[in-house]
Amino acid sequence: MIAVILTTLPIYLTIIAGYIAFRSGYLQSAHVPALSQFTLKVCLPALILFAIALPHGEVGLNLPFLLAYAGGSVLTLGLGYALLRMKLGLDRQQGWVLALGMATSNSGFLGFPIASLVFGEQGAVVFAMTMVVENVLIIPAATILALMAGGTEKGLGALVRGAMKPMLRNPLLIAVVAALVVRFTGLPLGEPTERAISALAMSAAPVALFVIGGTVAGMSVSGHWPRAISVATVKLLLHPVLVAAALLLIPGVPVALVPVGILFAALPMVTVFPILAAPFALREVASTALIVTTLASVVTVTLVLASLT
Repeated sequence: MIAVILTTLPIYLTIIAGYIAFRSGYLQSAHVPALSQFTLKVCLPALILFAIALPHGEVGLNLPFLLAYAGGSVLTLGLGYALLRMKLGLDRQQGWVLALGMATSNSGFLGFPIASLVFGEQGAVVFAMTMVVENVLIIPAATILALMAGGTEKGLGALVRGAMKPMLRNPLLIAVVAALVVRFTGLPLGEPTERAISALAMSAAPVALFVIGGTVAGMSVSGHWPRAISVATVKLLLHPVLVAAALLLIPGVPVALVPVGILFAALPMVTVFPILAAPFALREVASTALIVTTLASVVTVTLVLASLT
């Protein structure tokens, strides 16, 4: 346990440093979006290219793993929705929006830094696959279901097209496709390009962690505790359990990737959860859930890592 704590401590100290830097005014809060965009559109795509395209390790996408992680996340989405409806009496739209937070993880800003420290290159490989599951399946599906529950006049086809449009501009998914093309065609990038990609990829972790601290520093905790705590509990406990079961039951999942997948499922929800919830008047609830889950994950993620390593 002590070894795990010492491994993850620098990660949380970097988050705290980001929080203090922005909360104290040492850095302006207006800089957080720029740092976030740099991480999302430059560093993390470079990380995906590094994990899949460059000539090291194994090919980054494994179909059984994708199916297992997607299955566990879809089950979390459905069961989380049912829990919110039955236990808290939320309407269908609120249920789907908040369930989205239960079934997605902070894979890029928190998952990769932790996984790369503990599991090495396999952390980057799993990061690329979780990005595909969340951005292609979970977020679009939950958004469509929430819009349908709200009585939108748009047809299902229009909703699907609207939910899928962001995928075409998503830099992470574009990076996955480009990396696979390079990997399978053997297209040479050249040593200078590979070094540049590697350098940017290595900067992803510290910048992403610093951004998390700055993001939390700019949020306020609302009074919507029952909903926020329910979302946090399902995210940190049920999601990793269901993903673990799927990874162990579906044949063909590489044994080495199982603990990495469980770790990613045990993380707090995706950082943009409040932004995704804002159009449904749930930004404050989502912000509170994000803060609660991130703080609680200091304990829960450490315990998960201790059991996996």
